[in-house]
Amino acid sequence: MHESGPPLLGDVYPRLLSFVEAALIAEGEPALAGAVGRLRFHGWCGCRPTCTYLRTAPASRADSSWLHLDDDDAPRVWLQFDRDHTSFAGMEICEFDLGPVPALDPNRPSGLG
Repeated sequence: MHESGPPLLGDVYPRLLSFVEAALIAEGEPALAGAVGRLRFHGWCGCRPTCTYLRTAPASRADSSWLHLDDDDAPRVWLQFDRDHTSFAGMEICEFDLGPVPALDPNRPSGLG
């Protein structure tokens, strides 16, 4: 952990951060895109070894609403809103290449590229 808490998501997965920001802007959600840069990497769900739910806030902050970022009807990344709907508590990584496993995330689920 960093002094101020978990690392920023952009420090762990910069490619994912750039994709989400650009997709939210394209969806007409500039305020949400601006919030993405402040998301922290709280780790993976851990319910099973292959779970692809990435936490960006404590689980208690999660709402039941989701925003899907899809390409040509194929799921890419699904964002779970926080309770205030001003940011995101987590995201399901469906079809997205995260790149090499970073040192800040030694516990990435198997099967994620």
